Amino acid sequence: DVQYSDIDYMLRQMDFTLSPRFSGLPALVEKIQREGMRFVLILDPAIAANDSNYLAFERGLQEDIFIKWPNSSDIVYGKVWPDLPNVEVNNSLNWDTQVELYRAHAAFPDFFRTSTQQWWEREISEVYSNPRNTSLSMKFDGIWIDMNEPSSFVNGAVGGCRNQELNFPPYIPHLGSRSEGLSFKTLCMEAEQLLPGGSPLRHYDVHNLYGWAQTKPTLDTLQKLTKERGIVITRSSYPSSGRWAGHWLGDNTAAWNQLDKSIIGSLAQPVRSVVSRAREALLPLYSSLGRPHLESWDQFWAPHFKRDRELLERRQDPVSWNSTFEDLSRTVLNIRYSLLPYLYTLMFEAHAQGSTVVRPLLHEFVGDRETWDIYRQFLWGPALLISPVLEQGAREVNAYFPPARWYDLHTDQEVGFRGEFRSLPSPLGHINLHIRGGYILAQQGPANTTFY
Repeated sequence: DVQYSDIDYMLRQMDFTLSPRFSGLPALVEKIQREGMRFVLILDPAIAANDSNYLAFERGLQEDIFIKWPNSSDIVYGKVWPDLPNVEVNNSLNWDTQVELYRAHAAFPDFFRTSTQQWWEREISEVYSNPRNTSLSMKFDGIWIDMNEPSSFVNGAVGGCRNQELNFPPYIPHLGSRSEGLSFKTLCMEAEQLLPGGSPLRHYDVHNLYGWAQTKPTLDTLQKLTKERGIVITRSSYPSSGRWAGHWLGDNTAAWNQLDKSIIGSLAQPVRSVVSRAREALLPLYSSLGRPHLESWDQFWAPHFKRDRELLERRQDPVSWNSTFEDLSRTVLNIRYSLLPYLYTLMFEAHAQGSTVVRPLLHEFVGDRETWDIYRQFLWGPALLISPVLEQGAREVNAYFPPARWYDLHTDQEVGFRGEFRSLPSPLGHINLHIRGGYILAQQGPANTTFY
């Protein structure tokens, strides 16, 4: 069980800092860890460049770690979350105006360089054990890395890009904005990165590897500090990233039309744990993905079950609603807790053998053409079939049972259907879960936390 901390804990959203408003956070971390829980903090790659007292940037300059313009010593500056010093943000202004007036210039570490990886390790280490102020040390258990596509709030760079051909090639994929070119909300394609031996690389050629290059140094640092396996979750990944990190989906919203998309996202990242972010209101309760009330919890059946809340949103924890929602939450959480041994077994097999955790039905029943188009149901491993309700107000679900024997997890009764669709009742408080015949699901009794 984990408390995640988004960028609000930082001073002006700057990595490796602690806001005075969060001065009690290190003590809270110690408290929840004594009770068997874990703490994960977020770090973004973009480093604020407008504050002469910001050690992370100053040391990065000294060690020459930032992405530059080609054949130049000038840094490519974008803008991300860090605010300028000594300004008060006016949140009533539109977003683009806020970015223009209040966001600091941001430099992007080049994680291909050995010097950058060493810098990253030192900066993270000083958050874990601050040599200048031990009261600011946070003994985190995991790291959540975000905005590492790399993402920027300006297109290409402050002042624009310089190479028309690279940023507007003959074919531009359907991105956020084709008219803005490949540098839309990211770095200029001509920005230069360096391999450890000094060979130059165009960002154009390695853009999709930015998050990948950040991931392993983050895990190496985490394990060195904690002496445990730990966990890193990354928003940007690439084939082989799953060796070092889980993948989270980014900013999918808690809207009804997003539920099946979160399933698709989970199935597209089969080896990795998946986190989805909820941002919008869901007015009714909804069913098998976790029964959120008014504001969503995240996908209950994702391997990594996590809920984010906007700063000004109301509380999202179950006890902040009403007794009905508390009871429903307790029911689904107890089921999830009881199945954790099975989930952890799948995670181990994914780590050791490269198998999948969340998988589409076609992975197990590839010879059954009916499964090829199904994306609104899914499996945990080979043996647990999950059939969620995805429509507002629905009290039943049209579920497909592939050709095998299936048993209702709640009653242990064989359903008697195979190779056919069936309409299954799904009243509030009920999740349609079916076990495949011939398999054993390791379970345990639930308790207040996974530690207990």
